Amino acid sequence: MAVSDLIHELQSTKKPSRETDAKIALLFGWQRQVATSEGATKSRKVSWIHPVSGENRLPAFTFSVDAALELLDLVARKSHGGVSWVVNEAGVTCTVKVDEGPYYHAATPALSICVAALNLKAADLGDF
Repeated sequence: MAVSDLIHELQSTKKPSRETDAKIALLFGWQRQVATSEGATKSRKVSWIHPVSGENRLPAFTFSVDAALELLDLVARKSHGGVSWVVNEAGVTCTVKVDEGPYYHAATPALSICVAALNLKAADLGDF
């Protein structure tokens, strides 16, 4: 999936998604490992390995502001920014600004931070 497609997906959704969290993790270097066991009942265990710390977990990027900020830190270390939101007839729109960059919009603060992180990642990759 292209980064621009994932950005569009985040901007279009109104709620968190573990499927989207997995797509984001793969893009940012998390390693997905699947272990299966044979026997009377076959079982499958999926592990997600953090690209820097090696920690075994898949953060809830699209749900948690803390997890979204962890993601942002991978592409904008020691950055500063802000989050704002507007509630009107159309619903809620959240806006994020990182450093002196543009404004990024989505339905929740976590989604907006993810959009910012993905845009910064796209800039690093030259993928727009």
